[in-house]
Amino acid sequence: MKKALTVAEIAQITQSQVTSKTDVTISRLCALEDACEGGICYLTSIDKPELLKNLKASALIVPEEAQNKELPFSGALLYAKNPEWAFILLMKYVDAQRQKHTPGIHPTAVISPNAKLGQNVCVGAYTVIEDGVTVGDNTVIFPQCYIGKDVSIGKNCYLYPQVVIREDCVLKDYVILQAGATIGSDGFGFTFHEGRHQKIPQIGNVVLGNDVEIQSNTCIDRAKLASTVIGDNTKIDNLVQVGHNVRVGQAAIFCAQVGIAGTTEIGNGVILAGQVGLAGHMKIGDRTQVGAQSGVIGDLPAGQTYFGYPAMPQKEAFKQLAILRKLPDMYKDFKNLKKEIEETKKLSFWGKLKKLLGR
Repeated sequence: MKKALTVAEIAQITQSQVTSKTDVTISRLCALEDACEGGICYLTSIDKPELLKNLKASALIVPEEAQNKELPFSGALLYAKNPEWAFILLMKYVDAQRQKHTPGIHPTAVISPNAKLGQNVCVGAYTVIEDGVTVGDNTVIFPQCYIGKDVSIGKNCYLYPQVVIREDCVLKDYVILQAGATIGSDGFGFTFHEGRHQKIPQIGNVVLGNDVEIQSNTCIDRAKLASTVIGDNTKIDNLVQVGHNVRVGQAAIFCAQVGIAGTTEIGNGVILAGQVGLAGHMKIGDRTQVGAQSGVIGDLPAGQTYFGYPAMPQKEAFKQLAILRKLPDMYKDFKNLKKEIEETKKLSFWGKLKKLLGR
């Protein structure tokens, strides 16, 4: 923390209640396992109050239902409806006090005279901004970024180092692009003609909605025609590939190494866990969840959870996995049964009858 806070100040920031020790000074945010003097941490439940006996933190945010209970903690207690969210509010406050970038426009930045920059825009060293670019107020562009011709960037956006935004793409407000993200590369479009793969021009763009975050080294390809669209409040993890003409709804979550082939439509609130692969030209319904390393080869209806390859309803996939684990024993039983049948075939009629009668 850049500046120490009193428990009373923290209570205001976190919308929490505090009844005593309001003048205790806090200088550090910490996890429970790293708690120390001068630190504050949080607890989402008080099922095991004995864990607090040796907690070294100076303050602790706990659920508001703990207000009338005796807890074995000697520091200051803050009571919140949602302790985790209260702690996140404190993290947001502390993060906002940190200076992550150099204000102003660095002299080594190359900015077209035809670009339009809003008020309080920051541009880092060796960044290139081409003709026709517009950048909204309070947007921060870190060093070594490339902004192609006629790109539109909204207000309060953050573009971290080595971000690339190709020509004609659109970022709305409050977009965050982590280091190395690439927006608007050519879609992977080719046609086989006259004995070779011929490139299909990708003349569309990418549109990122409000409050979208794209993390490091993720690539979102421009559309063949029209737009590849990422809806408002969608969050995309590191190393994700989004193909051309994909359309994603609002508040979706894609975890690391997800791969989405072109012209796929993904609804609102969809969650794709790590390394999920989606074949192209399909529709994924709203609020659908797909488990890690699953392969989706067809449309999925809304509101269900899928897993496996090919992806199927999770309950069915788990049932198949449970059976699969029994396969070695089942195979052993099958071999024994087969051997017994072969031996029985070699017996005479009377031998078979004796075996049947157990004699």
